[in-house]
Amino acid sequence: MEMIIVIVLIGILSTIGVVGFRKTVVQARQKEARSMLRLIQHAEEVRRLEMGTYLACADTVTCNAELHLDLPAGGEWTYSVTVDGTAANFCAAAVSANFDTFHINNGAADPTANGC
Repeated sequence: MEMIIVIVLIGILSTIGVVGFRKTVVQARQKEARSMLRLIQHAEEVRRLEMGTYLACADTVTCNAELHLDLPAGGEWTYSVTVDGTAANFCAAAVSANFDTFHINNGAADPTANGC
């Protein structure tokens, strides 16, 4: 009888631990996406100062090449940037199949899940 109680308690504690670990992993991956979006935002601002306009890029590989970044390609997140018709404003996005999508634009202080 005591053995069954011990096994049930271990099962309950394991479940709690797995849930807590999953939450920590989600938070870490979302922080990664937000950090990369801030990096894109800064790179776009540097490019605007040098060239006068923002740059659109359709995927992570193109953003890395055009903005001289080293964003993780082929990982959890796909990064892209869209610009308006005059290339005077941009919206960068971090998209994941498993997590929220985050956006940041020129002038925004922090990435949000609400879009640009």
